[in-house]
Amino acid sequence: MPIFDQGYQHWRGAVSGHAWRWLAVTRQGVRQQMRRRRTKWLIATAFVPALMLAAVLVFWGLLEQQSRLLEPLMFLVRGLPDEVRMGPKAYRSAVWTLAFNQFFLVETFFTMLLVLAVGPDLVSQDLRFNAMPLYFSRPIRRVDYFLGKLGVIGCFIAAASVAPAVVAYALGFAFSLDVSVFRDTWRLLAGSIVFGLVIVVSAGSLMLAISSLSRNSRLVGAVWIGLWVVGNMTAEVLENSVRRDWCPLVSYATNLHRLHEEALDTASARQKFLALWAAGRDTGQEALRASLPFGRGRGRRRPLPPPPSEDEAPLLLRTPENLRHPWTWSAGVLGGLFVLSAWTLSTRIKSMDRLR
Repeated sequence: MPIFDQGYQHWRGAVSGHAWRWLAVTRQGVRQQMRRRRTKWLIATAFVPALMLAAVLVFWGLLEQQSRLLEPLMFLVRGLPDEVRMGPKAYRSAVWTLAFNQFFLVETFFTMLLVLAVGPDLVSQDLRFNAMPLYFSRPIRRVDYFLGKLGVIGCFIAAASVAPAVVAYALGFAFSLDVSVFRDTWRLLAGSIVFGLVIVVSAGSLMLAISSLSRNSRLVGAVWIGLWVVGNMTAEVLENSVRRDWCPLVSYATNLHRLHEEALDTASARQKFLALWAAGRDTGQEALRASLPFGRGRGRRRPLPPPPSEDEAPLLLRTPENLRHPWTWSAGVLGGLFVLSAWTLSTRIKSMDRLR
């Protein structure tokens, strides 16, 4: 159709800044993904660990107040040392840290499934339907396109992982009725947000890079599953055969677990409980010696056994063998994958002046 009149027409709509152009891509992507039933079910299922985390924090807050509401549930704390039951506030930071650590151990699994459900179509579908000219014919740069697609994954990860952790923290703070809770546990709130950003940037960029390599979304999903499952199996085989410190680095999920332990400072919480366990064991042995006759117990001053090693501690207080390497190694692996993903996206996605 020929154009006979090409003049100026005033724009009457709302004008937004150029910095938020990527938000239109994110909004459309989230709206499209929420129409799928499996995405809704995955988000709902991901809230189950958050409910368990909130229950633990609320229970500990009521225990600190010695509330009568816990009388039917006191059998849950009978196995704890007397020092913990009588003075739970002193171990608040350690208990909260271990609870958040277990939450993210489980929640990372649901996060990987959610990325698998949301990510494969983000770029491969645009390549399959040749939608790139439609995007870049508008005032959208490649970086806006990348940020918009990454924002889709970020929204779902935040809804399934970061937001439930923040809500559980708020509930634990509310039931503790103590302002000092924030002073003792603010690191957990900050660490949860930082770790959420790490998952968004790392897993999101990696999924977008894989999605840009093929027009087949099913193949992209298969590659993601292979990277996740095969990486875990390969790392386990190497740990049992080679037995080197670098073996866990082959697993992508293990690298994420290592960073979340560092963000929450889980090692300090385990050491605190180990020291308590050692002190309780030594006290019990001293009481046993005092109860023996003079010739058997009091007359013989045998030295106390050394403190228990971490391998002798209960399972919850042990650092898994695949998480004992320096956290900087895992950060280096994830950083390298991010650089590789950024390079892949920059070469696979071309702007309008390079589409020919």
